[in-house]
Formats: sequence, structure tokens, C-alpha cells
Amino acid sequence: MFQWIKELLAEFSPRALKASITVIAVVGFGVYVFSSSFSNQPKVTLSKPSSSSSQDVKSPSIYIHVAGAVRKPGIYQLDSGSRVFDAVLLAGGFTNKANQTSVNMARILNDGEQLLVSSGSSNAQVQQESSLISLNQASSSQLEDLPGVGPALAGRMVDWRTANGGFKSKEDLLNVAGIGDKLFAAVKDLVTL
Repeated sequence: MFQWIKELLAEFSPRALKASITVIAVVGFGVYVFSSSFSNQPKVTLSKPSSSSSQDVKSPSIYIHVAGAVRKPGIYQLDSGSRVFDAVLLAGGFTNKANQTSVNMARILNDGEQLLVSSGSSNAQVQQESSLISLNQASSSQLEDLPGVGPALAGRMVDWRTANGGFKSKEDLLNVAGIGDKLFAAVKDLVTL
């Protein structure tokens, strides 16, 4: 290999050799200056947002329709996991006529549910109707209060109601998978539309 380099150098004149070395030196110096100017630049580091801050983490939202004996009925957006008392407070609290025992204030709310606060009345018929479970307004957990209705069946009732635009009659319950004549007879007097 050294022989090859000697032969190559022999072919160059001393003047051409000096010119080549000068060009290599200038190019090398230029590369050095160019690369060092970039190394002196401030480095930009991208970092992921910290997930340890509880302020950055938000619960998914749910929407609740608060109706009945509250000061400001309407639709309210709450955090997932909110309870009935949160919705009642957003709706301005109970009115003077509210039957405060008509709702379980500690119950966790579900997205899309209607929270109905009934009015207190001495009329026995109104009291009886307020104790009935509304097929079109009750949450899945409220439907579970019916005899023979567990979480799975209550979920199918809510799904059927959503898919069909609500119950038009009590007999529509017979269209829900898992509800036969015997169960229908047990719950028909405990529900309302």
C-alpha cells in the first residue's frame, strides 16, 4: 500500500501537492467551524406533559337532565362519578314544594339520565305515582329496584328504550329480551311511562 502512495505522490508536482493539501485544510477548517457553530446553539428538548398533576387529568363528562321540584331545571354537564346531590346543587337546590326523600342524594349518576325530583303532596294518588318507577326516565340502577330485575336486565331495558325512542306502553316491556308474562305481571303495577 505504501508503494502505491509513493507512486501516486510521484505523479504530483510539489506545487499540485501543496495546493491539494491547502484545499483539504481549508475544507476541513470550514467543516470544523460550521459544525462547532451548531454545537453552540441552545438545544431544544421536547418533553411530554407531566401526568402526575391532578389538574391536568379530567374526568369524562356526563349529561344529566334535572327536572321537577328544583329551582333551575335543565340539562347539566358533570364529571363522571358525580352524585345526585351534585346535580341538585347545580340546579339551584330544591324548591319549597320538593319531596326531598324522592331522590337518593348519595347515588352515582349515569350519563343521559333524567333526575326527577317530585313535589310533596297530601294527595294519595300523587304520592302513589311518585313511588312508581318511570320506564322512560329511570336509570338502570333505579330499574333494578323492580322485583326480578338485575343489572343485566335493567341494562337491556335501557338499551331497548334508547333504540326504540322510549316505551309507548307498559306492554312494550314484553319486547325486552328476558321479560316474559310472569315477570311482566310482577312489575306492571310498579311502573309508569
